[in-house]
Amino acid sequence: MTVRPVTPADAPAVRALQEVLDHRAPRLLDAALDANTAVGEVLVVETDGDGIVGYALAVPGATNADPTTVYLAELAVAPPARRAGHATALVEAVAARYAGYDELRVVVAVDDAAARSFYDTTGFRDRALLPDRFDGDGGRLLVRSLS
Repeated sequence: MTVRPVTPADAPAVRALQEVLDHRAPRLLDAALDANTAVGEVLVVETDGDGIVGYALAVPGATNADPTTVYLAELAVAPPARRAGHATALVEAVAARYAGYDELRVVVAVDDAAARSFYDTTGFRDRALLPDRFDGDGGRLLVRSLS
């Protein structure tokens, strides 16, 4: 398994993987994939036999904010490749890449127990309820310290 920055040739595979997400931000992903914009960063995880099996979309906040924050806007792994450490590898790569920031944040659906359990095992802690975050459904803000 290899985690690396996305290349233009990876865009179709990443866009296809976005379809596995219940809550997507296609315009944000498109902006991050566009080499001419400075909106976020996409990391992919690939395997020798299956190619790209997952991606993370990280969006850093302002470096003069307090605390400095990176938002994990999307994390997707193809269903056949799940539970093999790919999502964990992506989260750890994002955390390492933004180690100079204070926090890594993600929002998950209130009723998504699997996501909350995953993020708990990767060092995130529940910070707040965000009502109406997902088209009328609530979300939970989870935060991991990077400093």
